[in-house]
Amino acid sequence: MDYTQEMNLVSASGYCMPFEERDGEVKMLLGYGEQAHPKSGETFFHHGVDFGTHRYILAAVADGVVTGIGSTHRQGLFQVTRYDKYEVTYAHLARAMAPFGAKVKAGSVLAISGDLLHMEVRYDGEEINPIDFLTMIYGNLKMMQQQGHTGMPDFDTLEMEIPTDYDDDREEIEQLMLRFYPDYLTDIAGGQYKVSGHTVQSLRNIFSLSAIRNYFYEVIPSLANPLGIGSRSIPIAAKVQNLLIGDFLDYLAFRHGVFLSTLDESGKKKRLDEAVAAIGVTDPLEGLEIDVRSFDIPRLVTVYPDRAGLRWWTKAWFNNKEDGEASVEINRQTAVGFIHDEIAKDTLLEKYYPKQMEACRHAIEQTKEQLMKQLNIM
Repeated sequence: MDYTQEMNLVSASGYCMPFEERDGEVKMLLGYGEQAHPKSGETFFHHGVDFGTHRYILAAVADGVVTGIGSTHRQGLFQVTRYDKYEVTYAHLARAMAPFGAKVKAGSVLAISGDLLHMEVRYDGEEINPIDFLTMIYGNLKMMQQQGHTGMPDFDTLEMEIPTDYDDDREEIEQLMLRFYPDYLTDIAGGQYKVSGHTVQSLRNIFSLSAIRNYFYEVIPSLANPLGIGSRSIPIAAKVQNLLIGDFLDYLAFRHGVFLSTLDESGKKKRLDEAVAAIGVTDPLEGLEIDVRSFDIPRLVTVYPDRAGLRWWTKAWFNNKEDGEASVEINRQTAVGFIHDEIAKDTLLEKYYPKQMEACRHAIEQTKEQLMKQLNIM
């Protein structure tokens, strides 16, 4: 089907490209029409286009409505949005953000792409090349810019200025969100990252008190302002923004080692320490029981008294050998301190078996290092 001028899409909210490019152009991995399969090399007809958009936020291109969400073996998770006579399918998604039936406008967040984005477009029920559709959207954007309009709107926000503690770094934070926010949501959903208990409890308190004091539904709710908050609620919105932005920055520091460029080394260390404390993680391997016998260095200590109960003895076995290891005499005071955990077991063993304990420590450190790498913490 050839594109004609009568097919031009009219949108009161303007126009928006489906994703924002990062670090240059987004690559088109597979075009529309007759294509060679990237793996088998066989020729087949490709009914859409594939873009290399790993974990990108996808936006509505114009006024529309979400008419379908589903999952198939071929397309994975997909979402269908209708823009007037156009029907656009977004496939291979990691997450659908806009629910079925949601009315959207240019810039509204629709979904998060997976490893790639597959797009199919139909006009009045007939399949067309998605590149023709995107070219039309891009042309309309440029036309609006020439007429003095912004062209591409930002993602939906409240129609009010909400001050936060991060206003000086706002532009950099917005860029970081474009890059990492999809990963942030995915890691929360998958359990790889847990929002701090302080943040969760603070949000609960804020929303509970706001409901009691009738801060919600001062104005008619909308997609951009679902709680209908007005100017009276700006301080509440600011507190929520501070908490959410702070948690996002904690996530960047903890999971990716990424910090705001305005921080020096001392500031970065403070941010990471605060993130670890807020999340409640002091040691990622805390509670890990390493079986030192796997290194052929079992650690077994027995403390027992003599018949009179005046002298206490300890005997340690290494390498599964009971014979040949000398018993060590210790006095009653030391033994009692050992039993009451006033003397560390390792300290006692270090004194009498330094070589074996050095091998044991080395083996445990190697294991921790390997596990830390597997957990992507180092």
